[in-house]
Amino acid sequence: MTRRTRRPEIELINTRKPYTRMNPLAPVETRSLLQSVCCLMASVIWASSTSASDEALLEDVKYRKDRIAWMRSERSPLALAGLFWLKPGKNSFGTDQSNDFVLPAGSAPDRVGYFELKENSVSVDVGIRSLVKLNGQRISRLAKLKSDASGTQPDILKLNHLRMKVIERGGKLAVRLMHLKNPRLLAFRGIEFFEINPELRVEAKFLPYHPPKKIKVATVLGYEEELECPGIAQFSLGGTAVQLEPVLETRGDTKLFFMFKDSTNGRETYGGGRYLYSDLPSQGHVTLNFNQAHNPYCAYNGFSTCQIPPLQNWLKVAIPAGERKYPESN
Repeated sequence: MTRRTRRPEIELINTRKPYTRMNPLAPVETRSLLQSVCCLMASVIWASSTSASDEALLEDVKYRKDRIAWMRSERSPLALAGLFWLKPGKNSFGTDQSNDFVLPAGSAPDRVGYFELKENSVSVDVGIRSLVKLNGQRISRLAKLKSDASGTQPDILKLNHLRMKVIERGGKLAVRLMHLKNPRLLAFRGIEFFEINPELRVEAKFLPYHPPKKIKVATVLGYEEELECPGIAQFSLGGTAVQLEPVLETRGDTKLFFMFKDSTNGRETYGGGRYLYSDLPSQGHVTLNFNQAHNPYCAYNGFSTCQIPPLQNWLKVAIPAGERKYPESN
């Protein structure tokens, strides 16, 4: 019979000090306690600031990814292939050279139909066998078209790889043509950006105008637009005081629209200036993230109707952030 070996007993040693009641009148080592609290607060603040900066970086990275995807889409300025100003009455369109609006060769039939301008209203009429679609639906008769006036979403005509819509600029109506097989669009290889700089994401003081004032904004086509300016943003860049006046593109808009020029224009960035959107002011401040400054349409295509930054937004400082000059800028 095998005798089992008895396991040795483990002695539990109580290492805690005997409990003693604390005397509330006894001196306390406040220095070590204060140091601990300060360290904890510093850790919380550091973690919070690190999290905020990481979030801002991810936001800028996502913006750039989305911007490049947009530049490859049918909404890209590189897809613009024509801008046809409507005259009163019928305006024929097709690939034949005898049309009022000549479409790119091989993109459509010789004669597609006509646009009719009557009393500031535009309609389109196409043949019965036409493949033209209005907002995705086949049409074969006269159909009224909605323009982008007052910021509304315009109707879209689709014909093969072509897209057409009516726009209003300076009180005049035109047909904007987009071509999904436009060589400029197919040749797109990306956008060159400045390195993301957290210091060029600035918190500006916003001083509202009571009431909002109207400012005149010139365009590359020579006409002026009168837009609402709700106030002025004031901030500092490299120790230099700077201010910019934004506008609202449409009544009730939820974004501020900044058009500006700076000393990088012409060399590193597009000569005509750049654009920037921001959220509406909150508690007297507005965030201007110049890492998301972008080029206007006319930096990519000559069929654009770009607005020119007003003189008060021509800055003497350099803002090396956002989009750089596109290699094929006009």
